[in-house]
Amino acid sequence: MSAVLLHFPYRRVRAAAVAEAVRRAAVRLGYHQHHADNAAAMARRDFLSGRRSAAAAISEMNDLLRTAMRAIRTGEGGGA
Repeated sequence: MSAVLLHFPYRRVRAAAVAEAVRRAAVRLGYHQHHADNAAAMARRDFLSGRRSAAAAISEMNDLLRTAMRAIRTGEGGGA
C-alpha cells in the first residue's frame, strides 16, 4: 500500500485570511473599498514574503490604518 501526500496550500489559505481580515477592518474604519483592497494586498505580501507572521501582519496594518484615519479625521494629515 502506498501513501499519497496531498498538497494543501496552507500558506495561500492563511494569506487569503490575512487579506480578508485587513480588508474588513479597513472598511469598518471607513476606508473606500479600493483603499481597503490595497491595504489587504500589502498585508498579504508581508505575510507571504515571510517578513511577518499572520497575526503580526494583521495587527500592524490595522494599527497603521487606525492611525491614518485618526489623522485624517482630526485634520492633522491627509492626502495630496
